[in-house]
Amino acid sequence: MSQLSEEERWYIIHEWKKGFINVRQVALFLNCHINTIYRIINHYRCHRNVDHKFRSGRPPALSPAQVKKLDKTIQRNRPATAAELLSITQFNTTERTIQRYRLSLGYRPRKSVIKVKINKMNEHNRFEFASLHHRTDIKKYIFEDECYIGLRNTNQIVWCKRGESTPRKEISSVRAHINLIGFIWWNGYVFRRFDHWLNGDTYCAAVNEALSEDIEALNGFVYVSDGVKWHRSAQFKRWCEQHDIELCNWPGYSADFNAIELVWNIIKQQIKNKNPKSQRELENAADEVCGNLSLNVVQSCIKKTQRVYSHVVSSY
Repeated sequence: MSQLSEEERWYIIHEWKKGFINVRQVALFLNCHINTIYRIINHYRCHRNVDHKFRSGRPPALSPAQVKKLDKTIQRNRPATAAELLSITQFNTTERTIQRYRLSLGYRPRKSVIKVKINKMNEHNRFEFASLHHRTDIKKYIFEDECYIGLRNTNQIVWCKRGESTPRKEISSVRAHINLIGFIWWNGYVFRRFDHWLNGDTYCAAVNEALSEDIEALNGFVYVSDGVKWHRSAQFKRWCEQHDIELCNWPGYSADFNAIELVWNIIKQQIKNKNPKSQRELENAADEVCGNLSLNVVQSCIKKTQRVYSHVVSSY
């Protein structure tokens, strides 16, 4: 049975306006179902036209207005679950439908980013630091930091069919972890594992041992590290003076100012991909990842950090 043309639909309305319409006779004449005649008449009553686009299949669960409302609700309640969104909107549908529409609107799950609020003084300190360093020779900078990596940080996402049990990852001990100290500069990098607690003396010894082969080439460099107390100890300040290294003031709440933070993210992800299950495997994975780190990656992170300095200056 073919779809009616616009002329045929207007013929139905013309017959209906006469005051009486023989639906069966018109349906037989147009070779269509009698329900089609009634739908066209009802559509004309509501819209005063016959330009009706018939749609096969199940009607959408949400109207365009409801979809728009859902979009605005999600924007105002980013962490809300599908159940919470359904409760807020009061739509007559299911949680799974809300999930489908949320995906169709382009929303995807992400880990929320935590940013500590800083006061005006800290903002000013960040600006002063950035203004001092955003146009300097970034190739004469050393970026240093320590990092903790544990097996609990290497959990992986697994995909399962509905009804399947989630596979468990067996490890030898939840206490398996390593401490790393790292140094990066334009033409090199050094990473070391350490087991002892750091203080003014042990930190000096760790830095001296790690940079012993490169210390002459690093004379005259600027040393960037966060505000941990052993980074600013009297012992370490004397060490910097001895080797003609400038220890810059740290503005606080400024992890984005230290290029090695970007490198740590890369190292952690690559260790995670190796899926270590014991202390030994974790140590081997860390040694392999750090040893094979590309200098191009390091340089890219350093350049990106200087762009952060420039952005802070321009937006202050």
